[in-house]
Order: sequence, then C-alpha cells, then structure tokens
Amino acid sequence: MICNYCGSGEYNIIAEYTRFEKNNVLQCKNCGLVYLELKEDQQEIETYYSSEYRKAPEMPVQSPEEHYQDKVTKNDADNRILFISKNINLKGKRVLEVGSASGGLLDKLKESGVKEAAGIELDKEFSEFTRQRGFKVFTRSIEELGLKAEFDAVVTFHTLEHVYDPMAVIRMTHVALKRGGCFLGEVPNQDDWRIQIFNDEIIKRFHYDPNHYYYYAPATLKNYLETCGFNKISLETVERYNSLLQLRNILCNRNPGENVEVTLKKYIFPKTETDEVRLPNLD
Repeated sequence: MICNYCGSGEYNIIAEYTRFEKNNVLQCKNCGLVYLELKEDQQEIETYYSSEYRKAPEMPVQSPEEHYQDKVTKNDADNRILFISKNINLKGKRVLEVGSASGGLLDKLKESGVKEAAGIELDKEFSEFTRQRGFKVFTRSIEELGLKAEFDAVVTFHTLEHVYDPMAVIRMTHVALKRGGCFLGEVPNQDDWRIQIFNDEIIKRFHYDPNHYYYYAPATLKNYLETCGFNKISLETVERYNSLLQLRNILCNRNPGENVEVTLKKYIFPKTETDEVRLPNLD
C-alpha cells in the first residue's frame, strides 16, 4: 500500500488489530505516517459515511436529534467554540466546518456573530437535520466542491482521521480559504503518551479505531500542512478526556482471561478518548 503523504511503498506493520477487528496498522518507513491497510476505495468509504457509519454495531446508534441533544455533543461544541474564538475574531466571518455532524458547532458559530456558518457532512440524515435549522450543508467531500477563496476559516474536529485522501482534503481546504484565512481543528495524536508508555494490547487496540484510516503525530501533520501551502503553523496537544479514568477503566477493570473485544465494548464509549493534536492558527 502506498503512503498518502510521500508515495513510498515501504512500511512496517506496527499492529495487527484495530478495536474490534483484525487489520494491519502500517507505518511508512520514509516519512513516519501511520495508516490502516485499507481494503475499500474512496467511493466505498464515502458511501459508508453517507448512510452506514452512524449505524454500525460498534457505534452508539443515535438519531440526528439524539446526537444533537447529547451532553457530550453539547460539551464538545462549547469547548470547540472557545478554542476557535481564542484564535480568530468571528464577527462577520464566513466559516466552514468539515464534518459538521448534527450541527451543534454551527449553532455556536452563528451565536458568535459569523456572517455565515456552513458545513460539510456526508451523512444524509444528519446533513438534512442541520439544513432544517437554516444552515447550508454540503453532502459532498471538499475535494468535489471546487470551493475557491470563499471562507475566512475552515474548522474540522475529528474528521481528518476518517478521510480516504488527507492530502487532497488538506490541499482543498487551503484553496477554500481566503488570503489570510485560517484552518483550525483537532485529531487524535499518534504520539499519545499511553501508546508510548504502555505496551498493552488493550491500550493499542483502543487507540487504533477501524474507522480511523490515518494516525497523525505532530511531525507528520505538520508535513501535510506545509506541503499543502499553510504557514505560521502551530500545534499543541490537549487531553480531551480524563486520562486516569481511561487507564482505570481499560486496565484495572479487566477480568482475568476476559476476551479483548469484551473489555473494549464495556469501556469504549464511556468518554475516555486519547489525547488530541490541535491546530490553533494556520494561515
């Protein structure tokens, strides 16, 4: 399999399982990018996200309304608008969110005085739910939309790890921005300290999600951003959830001899994700 960033076909297999299924996790020998051994093509992946992803058996199945009202969704939107507001004056700006889900962050952007808050969301039910509240939501990928210098800011939270071609997505994000615009977001961190410290199968399989096709360390994410034309790049890490709670849930509560999948299903959705890499101000 060819590396999406550098095009090398040489890699090491660093894991053979994701959370609930056998699949190789690869690391490029040339640039260090970590990615899954994909079996699907881009069309199959986009079809999956348009209608199947939020109904998968390992997911907490929610209607758009349930997702919108979920306490975690609301808390995420509150935290994200604070993060965005610290890095850009939103008054009168046009902002695009890539991966807008049920639109909770779009609401917060509107409340912050933006001129326009628009979204990209492949899930047809979720995008229609958000449109009904008055937002423009595209159901095609950013690569297909042909946006050119239209937005003051593009934001994306926990989406870049899900895309088939991150180079194309990040490049078209740059094209969609006005001169001096900024790109802000968050992705899981491949340099997560838990992965580095604990040589534990549960920790590794929790980290490697079968729906996350790419795993960015700060260095590999910076490579993408520079290659796609961004400058003034700043990266920081942030703990999204309580680390000690995660370790307690996953390590201490495991029953002796318990199947790995059983342990993961018991503790995967109490919100104890890995730490994240943030992209505070990229223009």
